[in-house]
Amino acid sequence: MNVSSGTRRANLAETVIQELTTRIDNGTWGPGEKLPSEQELCREFSVSRPVVREAVASLRLGGRLLARQGVGVFVVEQDVKKIGFAIDSVVDDVRAAAQILELRLGIESESVARAAERRSPASLALITEAFDRFNALEDASLEEEANADFQFHLAIARATNNPHFTELLEALGPEIILDLNIKHRQVHEKNRQSHIRKIAREHGAILSAISMGDVVGARTAVRKHLDESLSRYQRLLDS
Repeated sequence: MNVSSGTRRANLAETVIQELTTRIDNGTWGPGEKLPSEQELCREFSVSRPVVREAVASLRLGGRLLARQGVGVFVVEQDVKKIGFAIDSVVDDVRAAAQILELRLGIESESVARAAERRSPASLALITEAFDRFNALEDASLEEEANADFQFHLAIARATNNPHFTELLEALGPEIILDLNIKHRQVHEKNRQSHIRKIAREHGAILSAISMGDVVGARTAVRKHLDESLSRYQRLLDS
C-alpha cells in the first residue's frame, strides 16, 4: 500500500470513527446495544472492511466498544460523569493562564508520550491535518490562531486512545483558549508572522517525535513548547 492510499484509508477510518462516536453519544446505539454487522457498516459508509475494522479497533482501544467473540461488537456500558472545570473569574488573566499552563505541562507531557506509543495512521493523519491548518493561517484573527493552536494539541490527546485525555483537554478548552489568546496577543503585529512560524516549528518538533514513536523526544518537545510561555507569564507576574 503506497503512502497516498494509506493516508486515504486513514482519513476514511477517521470519518467512520467520528460517525460511530456521534451515534453512540446521541443514543442511536445505547449502552450494551449491539452494533450492525461489519458488512452492514461497510455498505452504509461505502468503505472497505479494513476501514471498518480500523475504526472499530480504535473505539475499542478508547473504551467505547467491546467485542465479544462469535457474538458481535457492543457499546460499552458506562456511568461516566463529564469533567467540569472553571478558573475563578476573579483571578486576573495572566495568573489564570499561568495556572492552566502549569496543569497542561503535566497533562500534555504524558499525552504526547502515549500518542508517540499508540499513534495509528488515522490519528497521525489528524495531527498532521491540524498542523497544516495552523501553518496555513494568513491574516487570521487572534481567536482563529488560538483555536487552530488548540486543535493541534487536541488531536494529540485523541491519538492517545485514552478518552480521558481528550475529555480533560476539552473540559479545559475555554481556559486553554484564554491562555493561547494571551500568548498570541502579546506579540506585536509586525512580529506576528515570525511568531506563527516559531510556534509552527515547535509543533513540527512535537509531530516529528510522535511520528517516529520517540516518547522521550515528544515529552521534551512539548515541555519546550509550553515552558517558554510559562516563564514569560512568571516574569510578568513578578514584575
